[in-house]
Parts: sequence; C-alpha cells; structure tokens
Amino acid sequence: MLLKNGFGKVQSFFHKIMSGNGNGNGDMELLKQEIEILRNEMQDNIAAIHRLEILTLSSRMDLLGAFGKALPPTVPGRTRRSHKPQGFSFGIITNGMRPEKLAKLIDSIKFQKLYPDYYEIMVAGCTSDLNGSDGIRAFPMEDAAHQGRLGAMRNVLAESARFNKFVCLDDDFLLHPNWAESVNDVKGNFDVATGIILNPDISRYCDWVNIIENYTFLRTYDQTFDKCQYVTGGYGIYKDYIFDEHSWNDDLGFYQGEDVSFSRRLFDAGYQLKFIPKAIVMHDDERYRQKGYGVVRLKPADRRVVDPNLSMKMEKLCPRTLT
Repeated sequence: MLLKNGFGKVQSFFHKIMSGNGNGNGDMELLKQEIEILRNEMQDNIAAIHRLEILTLSSRMDLLGAFGKALPPTVPGRTRRSHKPQGFSFGIITNGMRPEKLAKLIDSIKFQKLYPDYYEIMVAGCTSDLNGSDGIRAFPMEDAAHQGRLGAMRNVLAESARFNKFVCLDDDFLLHPNWAESVNDVKGNFDVATGIILNPDISRYCDWVNIIENYTFLRTYDQTFDKCQYVTGGYGIYKDYIFDEHSWNDDLGFYQGEDVSFSRRLFDAGYQLKFIPKAIVMHDDERYRQKGYGVVRLKPADRRVVDPNLSMKMEKLCPRTLT
C-alpha cells in the first residue's frame, strides 16, 4: 500500500506537468522530492525483505536438499564405455577478474572429500595468480580469455583431462558439499549430465532448459529429455568418449552460443542428457535472477538511458521484478 500511494503521487505530478497545469520548475522540484522519498521507502522495504531472506536461507536450503532427494534422476543412460580411469577432472575457465570467486570454487571442490587419486583440478585462461599452488594444473590462455573464446579454453581442458568424467565449470560456480556423492550414486550411468543450478537468491539458473528461437526457457524438473535442450557452458558433466569425436567451437566468443552449438551436435549424434537433481551447484553471481520461465541478467543502474535526476535505479532496489 505504501508503494502504491507513492506511485500515485508521482503519477499525479506527471499528469499535471504533461497537461500544462503545473508551474514548470516548481512542480519538477516537487516531483524529484517525491521520487526521493519513495526511493528511500523502497530501500527500507527491500532491506527488510533481504533480512528475512537471510534468516530463512538455511531452511530453504534444507527444503531444496529434501526436494533433490525426492526427485529421481531422469532415465537416459550412457551409450558407450569410458576409456580413462574413473574419477573427476574439474576443468575451470577464468579471465582472472574474479580471483576470490575462483578460490571459493576450488575450495568447494576440495570439500567433496574425494581421494587425491580420484580427481584433479585444471584451470585455463588467466592463470598467473595460481603459481602452481596446491597441485592445480594451469593452462595459460590469456588471449582466448580476453577474446571470450570460451570453447577454445574448454577444449584444451577436456583434451588434457586424466579421468573419465570431465566437469566443465566457469569460475563463478560453487559445488554443493554432497555434489560428488550425488553424482557417484547415480544408477544407469550417463553420457552428459547436469543438475539443479541456483542463483544466490535460491531461484533457478539455466539448468534444465530448452532453447527455442534463441530464447532460453526453464523446463519443469519432471519433464523428460528432448533434443531442444542444451547444457549451459558454465556447468556440465561429460564422459571422456564424447571428446573423441566432438568439441566446442574454438572461434565463438562471448554470448555467441558455443554451449548451444555443442549441445545440439551432441544430441544430434545420439548422446543423451541425464538430469541429476542432487548434483546441485550455485551460479555465484548476484546479477542473475529467475523471472518466470526465464533467467535475466540485471543491468547496472548507472547504465540506464534515463535522466539521472529522475531515475529511481530500480535495478538496484528491486532486482526480482525488473530486468
């Protein structure tokens, strides 16, 4: 009601100005004051919502874990047999701009309690900060990272992987503490797999999705696999034999759909995608939100093409409802 009344005041001022019933600069100043009052009220309200979310986060995560246990993996299995040793090769790409996020991802992998001879961590891109620490295999590819050639970096990692399950990751993802256990518990095996992907607000990222006319649509988790789906490049689990014949497009750059292209070629070749609900990861980027059956990326308020004196910077204040 508070927001409704505030918007009503602003609308009435706009009506007066547009109809010529106002007194010019005086009404404009009053309008600015009303907007600032409304903006402060909205900040207080949204701060209260955020406090509530923090208080309920643990309970919501527990509910999500229970949901993942109750929802069985989808039916598709593997089509061929692996030729590399059993284990996980975690392949991470990074542009070096978010070292703190990369460090958190590496920690989340180490928290999986895997035997040292059952996994490896590889990083491609801008790797100068790693300095060969903790046995991480670094693949310097600064040019590819700066040019946004994500597929080129992933191909190098996949080809160098020592184990039969290649886990493709961007540097801003985090693994659930029980992630590895969930993947190893899957019965029926798989060619390609994905799981629940969360945004920091616990809404959905691009996990179980269709691509239709270049638009991404979130599917309900009970829907079975079809060839209109794709696996986001930020997170996917691929068996070793896939890379005997297929690879990402080396030349595609940022937002040119290298993951969609790769997925379509795999599925057209007969490989199957399994959904593992308990293999939960988080896309650790506050700019992304679920909006209906889609996922939106928020634009910084200072990039809006609006008079800065009148802008309420809604993207910062109300990221759940505006793109």
